[in-house]
Amino acid sequence: MKRILGGGGISVLGTLATVLTLYDVYQDFVLQGSPLLLTVLESALPLLLNLALIAAGLVIVTDESLRVGFITHTTKWTLLGALSLLTIVGWVYYFQVIQDDIEPLVLFTHVVSMGAVAGFAVGVYDGQRRERAEQLTAEHDKILALFENSTDCIAEVGFVEGRPIVREVNPSFVDVFGFDRSEIIDRSLDETIIPEPETERAAALTERAGRSEQFEVQDVVRQTADGEYRVVRLQVVPLSSMSSNADAYAVYTDVTSEHRYEQRITALHESTRELVTIGSIEGVASATVAAVEEILDLSFISVHLYDDDAGKLRPAAYSSDIAGLIGEPPSFAPGEAIAWDVFETGTARYVEDVHADPEAYNGSSPVRSELILPLQGYGVLLIGAQTPSAFDETDFSLAKILAANVETAMERAEREARLEQQNDQLETFTSVVSHDLKNPLGVATGYLGLAREGDEEAFDRVENALERMDGLIENLLTLARQGESIDEVRPVALRTVAERAWNNTTTANATLQIQTDAVLEADADRLQQLFENLFTNAVEHGGDDVTVRVSSTDSGFVVEDDGPGIPESEREAVLAHGYTTHQDGTGFGLAIVNEVANGHGWSVRVDASESGGAGFVFETST
Repeated sequence: MKRILGGGGISVLGTLATVLTLYDVYQDFVLQGSPLLLTVLESALPLLLNLALIAAGLVIVTDESLRVGFITHTTKWTLLGALSLLTIVGWVYYFQVIQDDIEPLVLFTHVVSMGAVAGFAVGVYDGQRRERAEQLTAEHDKILALFENSTDCIAEVGFVEGRPIVREVNPSFVDVFGFDRSEIIDRSLDETIIPEPETERAAALTERAGRSEQFEVQDVVRQTADGEYRVVRLQVVPLSSMSSNADAYAVYTDVTSEHRYEQRITALHESTRELVTIGSIEGVASATVAAVEEILDLSFISVHLYDDDAGKLRPAAYSSDIAGLIGEPPSFAPGEAIAWDVFETGTARYVEDVHADPEAYNGSSPVRSELILPLQGYGVLLIGAQTPSAFDETDFSLAKILAANVETAMERAEREARLEQQNDQLETFTSVVSHDLKNPLGVATGYLGLAREGDEEAFDRVENALERMDGLIENLLTLARQGESIDEVRPVALRTVAERAWNNTTTANATLQIQTDAVLEADADRLQQLFENLFTNAVEHGGDDVTVRVSSTDSGFVVEDDGPGIPESEREAVLAHGYTTHQDGTGFGLAIVNEVANGHGWSVRVDASESGGAGFVFETST
C-alpha cells in the first residue's frame, strides 16, 4: 500500500506538471502566436523533468524489491520539495497580484534563492549521506573480512515464511560442513544440516531467531554433507541493516574435539573403576588393551610386564590387530629397545617415526609411530600406528591418564594378592593354633594328672608333648617370617651352612655327606633353616641311620637321602602348607623350605635320589 500510494503520488505530481506545461505550450503557440521553436525550447526541459517524475512513480509502484523505508523517504522528500517551491512562488505571486504589479524578475530571483537553499540542504544531506556511506562501507569491509576469515562457521540467513533460507556462507562453513556453496545457497538451513534427532529442538531455535532474538546455545548437534555429526556452539545474531537481504547470522563454533575429549576423559575414569575390581595384574593388562581399543579408538596395543626371573619385559596382553600385523610381540631385554628405556626411567615417549629412531627395536617394523607409557614398576603400555606422526597431543595426554589409572589398578591387584596370601597364612596359623596345638596340649594335660598320681613315666610323655608344641610354635614363627622379603644376600659356602644346620638338628645315627665346595649368593640364616628342615624331614621319614647327601649341580644344588622316598603322585603336594604323612608332623617343614627358596628367587623340585630316596633339586640360576 505504501509503495502504491508513494509512487502514485509522485506520478500524479509529474502528470499535473506535464499537463500545465503542455497548456503553456498551447497558449504560447496557438493563442499568442509565439514561434514554435522558441515555445518548444522553453518547455522542453520542464517537460522532460515532469515525464521523469511520472516514470519514477511508476517504477516505485511496480518494483516489489524496493524496501518500504526507501519508498517512504523518496516520496516524502519529492513532495516536500515541490511544496516548498510552490509555497515560495505562490507567496510572492499572491502579493504581486494584490499590488497589481507582476514582476517576473522577482519571481525568478525567489525561485533561484529557493533552489539554492534546496541545493544547499541537499548538499548537506548528501555530504552526510556520503560520509555515513563511507563509514558503512568500512564497517561492511571489516564485517566481510571477519565473515570471510573467521574460524567459526557463519551462515547469513533470511526468513521466508518462517524458513531460514541461506543467503551466504563463509569458507569455514564450507570446510567444516563439506557443502559447496551452490548446494546450500537459497536452501533452508534446517533442511540441510539438521539431523533427525535434533529436528524439534532446531524448530524452536528457528522460531526464536525469526523473532530477531539474539541468543547462544551450547552443545548443538549438526550434520555434515557426508553424514558426520558435529557438536557445535550456536550463536544467532540478528541483522537490522536495510542494505542487507539477510535477517540474521547463524554462527557455529565447532567444539566436537573438546566434547569428544570430555567424553573420553569420563570413559577413562569409568574404566578405572572397572580396572580396580580386577584381582590380578595379568587381568588388568588384558582389560587395558580392551580399554585402549574402546575408549581411545586405537588398534595396535600391547602391555609388556616385567618378568623378574627372565629380567625382560614380556608381552602379557595384546590386541588382535597387533597380532595380525606382527604376530606375538617380542620381549625386550635391558638396553634392547626404547620400551626398556621408558620402563627404566619412568618417562613416557612419543616416537613419531620408528624408522627414523636409532633406538628402535626394529627399524623396519610395520608400526611407524608409537606411544610408550611406563607402568611404574610393572612394565610398559605400547600403542602403535602404521603411519608416521599418527598421534596428536590429545592422544598422548589421554594415554598418559590411562597408564596412570592402570598403575593404580595393578598396585591394588598386587596389594590384594598379598593380602589374600596373608589371609591364607593367617588361616593356616589359626588352623594350627586351634587344632594341632590342642592335641599335644591335651596330651600334656592328661599325663600331667597321671604324673601327680605318682606315674613317673607320665613326665616323659608331658615333656614330649611340650617339645611337640615348641616345634609347632617355632614352625609358625618361621612361616610368619617368610612374608618378609630377603633384603640382604652375600656369598656363603654351601658346605659351611650345611654343616652348621646338621649340628643344630637331632639326627641320631644319621650320616651327612657333603660333596660340594660351591658358593652361593644367599641369606645364610634362611639357607640354614632350609637345610635344617630337609635334614629333619630325612630323619623323620628315613630313620635314625639314614644317609643324607648335599651336592652341586650345573644350575644349583641337590639334597637327597636313601630313605623310602616320596611317591611321584605326592611330590607336588609335599611342599604345600599343612601336608604331612607323619603322625607327629606339623606339615610346615617342607613348606618353609619352599618359601625360603622362593624368597631367594630359586625354584625347587621334588625328585627321586639315585638310591630311591627323596631328592630336592634347587635351581639357583637361569
